[in-house]
Amino acid sequence: MDSLFEKKVYICQNKDSEIRFDSTSGGFFSAIANYVIDRQGFVFGAEFDENWNVVHGYGTEKKDLIRFRGSKYVQSDLKDTFQNVKNLLNDDRWVLFTGTPCQVAGLSSFLGKDYEKLVLMDIVCYSISSPIIWKAFLQHLIKYNKLDLTKVTRIKFRDKTQYGYEYTLMTFYDKDKKELYSSGPESNQMLRSFVSNTSTRPSCYNCAFKNIERVSDFTAWDCYNVYKYKKTLDDNQGTSHVMIHSQKGEKIIKELAETLTLYEVDLNEAVESEPAMVECAKPSKLRHDFFASIASGQDVFDIYFKENIKIKIERFLRKILSKTGLYSLIKRMIKG
Repeated sequence: MDSLFEKKVYICQNKDSEIRFDSTSGGFFSAIANYVIDRQGFVFGAEFDENWNVVHGYGTEKKDLIRFRGSKYVQSDLKDTFQNVKNLLNDDRWVLFTGTPCQVAGLSSFLGKDYEKLVLMDIVCYSISSPIIWKAFLQHLIKYNKLDLTKVTRIKFRDKTQYGYEYTLMTFYDKDKKELYSSGPESNQMLRSFVSNTSTRPSCYNCAFKNIERVSDFTAWDCYNVYKYKKTLDDNQGTSHVMIHSQKGEKIIKELAETLTLYEVDLNEAVESEPAMVECAKPSKLRHDFFASIASGQDVFDIYFKENIKIKIERFLRKILSKTGLYSLIKRMIKG
């Protein structure tokens, strides 16, 4: 964080349409990551390991970025990432570290000083689920959906393939890019436990990082209301909000003008569009019993988030409305 720098907010889209479509929102991460890799740097971010646990890893080539691209609503295991970052910086290497606000603040505290070649990017974090919940969900899919994890080669929490950006799906793919499992937010039991604050870590209910003052150079979050800023960018393929916190961040984003479509917006309006920037998650009344059931070995998703007729109707309507283009219109009318 640069105390003398006046923060700015942009909405942005990666000009590479394939990268943007493959990203959670506008593809901003990939642009910053490419900037660092072009300088023979290292990019650290959340990825899946061979057992589909969410961990922090690193890459040094642009082809590596597919591993880090996309939201993962699970707390990542940082392992020895902080020490690896410090060693690289001491060797005068460029480093991009991306993570939740608490992870970025943790790294900054561990390093104890700024480095010229360190780039920090956090996200607006709604909250984060316990890895225990993710493991339980995978076991649930194996049991009830007959999912063969040995055939899975990629998992996307926010897949735009079927309906675009405004109605994304959680999708599991095999090596031939065939869908092995796919479901939307109204029916995916893992996502339902997350958005209802049932699977959230306790620290998220009293998060110390819910404000616009960040130690990062960049904070990124979704821009669903892009139509309010610039209608020509409203194509249902994904747009990011990006807040710049430092002179370093401003310098880098200006150098990426050929890579990103950028449009500066009002900071206060942008923050108001995303309450999760400043508001903590509130615990669900189900949370205690939910985790107690997990501890006793029960299938919590079948108990607390079982599919019913209401969910089936909502899923049907969302798909129909998405295909006809009415879904985004209705969402906008509801939000005003």
